[in-house]
Amino acid sequence: MALRVPFSSLLWGVFVALGGAVLVLRLRQPGHPALPGLTAALLLLLALRLAAMLLDWWAGRLPPTRLLLPAVLLIEGLGLAMAGASPAATAVRFATAAGLEVLLLVLAIRTLRQTRALLGHWPEDRIATAFSAFVPARAARLMALELVMLGSALHFLVGGYRQEAPEGFTHHREAALRAILPALPLMIPGDFLLTSTLLKGMAPWLRWLLHGSSAYGVLWLVGFYATLKARPHQLQDGRLELHLGLLKSATLPASLVLSASPMPSFDDDWARHGYLKGVEKLVAKGNTILELRLSAPVQVMGLLGPGRPTDRLAVSVDDPSAFLVALGRPCA
Repeated sequence: MALRVPFSSLLWGVFVALGGAVLVLRLRQPGHPALPGLTAALLLLLALRLAAMLLDWWAGRLPPTRLLLPAVLLIEGLGLAMAGASPAATAVRFATAAGLEVLLLVLAIRTLRQTRALLGHWPEDRIATAFSAFVPARAARLMALELVMLGSALHFLVGGYRQEAPEGFTHHREAALRAILPALPLMIPGDFLLTSTLLKGMAPWLRWLLHGSSAYGVLWLVGFYATLKARPHQLQDGRLELHLGLLKSATLPASLVLSASPMPSFDDDWARHGYLKGVEKLVAKGNTILELRLSAPVQVMGLLGPGRPTDRLAVSVDDPSAFLVALGRPCA
């Protein structure tokens, strides 16, 4: 059996913590005595990971393209650690890193073009398929979702809001997010002034990081509303497609729905929490929520992939009566 270096979630946590510590020290205290040791430990973990990936590739468990990104990171990290190296060594390091980066870019463009032939897939599925040739599947999906979310936000802001929602059972018109959406851009100047006033003694780069995160949060909410509008629930050819923007989706035969009824009212939040335990929620707050009980469990696709099987779904809709009629299922 081939030797495999374990790289569990704990080691990933150590890697991220070391990377964060090295980044902070390089930005704030470039001459800190702990910096060389932390950098060496970070590069050692990265080298061990690359060695494990090489063994997986040799055993046929990993495509060779997955080696490119960690190899680039390792070479660039070694270049930073060898700041005082000879010009010849620096030139070799630069040429190697540049060659790997160009190869990575060429292969990424080629893979993305190949995925355009995948019919019936959402944009994030095609992008994730392309990215998964270079990074783990979950990371590829997260990267793809973020790109599509931001792209949807920009398209919405430049005029996409004028477009009508596609045919289906919408759940964006009554969503609470729609009411607060016009006020979101007004929050950015206020956040800028408040952060600048309260955190005056903070490092400028950290203040700008906070400003950028606020603007990103606003764009993310706009993108979520745009995808909520663009992806209503669909019932076609006996198949029910449920969506919560980009965040969640589920596709199942409509015949699996045993009953569909409005969610009951609750006296307190504890009762609601107990009732919804084990229920997968595709809910935009502000809408009417229906509970679907299924004859067999299904898996809802989330940010990181399929979730746990469940036979109860909570679904929000703008027009619950039309949705119930289309399902043809009696209320529970």
